[in-house]
Amino acid sequence: MKHLIKISDQFGTEFRTRSLVERLGQTLVPQDEYMFDMAGIEMISRSAADELYNIVSTNHVELIHMSPFVLQMYDAVKLGRFQPRKHENSDVQFVHCSDINQLATCL
Repeated sequence: MKHLIKISDQFGTEFRTRSLVERLGQTLVPQDEYMFDMAGIEMISRSAADELYNIVSTNHVELIHMSPFVLQMYDAVKLGRFQPRKHENSDVQFVHCSDINQLATCL
């Protein structure tokens, strides 16, 4: 069975937190298929987009009607999943400690 969920009707126009998207994911039945209608969603945070990616990649979910901003953020998260993290050179000193007590003495 395929369900259409109009996201803005249930959650408003902004996805600002991961927990909000997690709540959406908890309502899904694993064997069912879903279409998330993203029409009206104007803003999504990176963490919310990351959680949305988790839901889409582990369930039968299709995203439709994404605004350019929401699509751009979602695509950035997707792309970031498959690329190694890059750390620019900096003058930050890394401290390696085996436990929290040793960390206290290193600082």
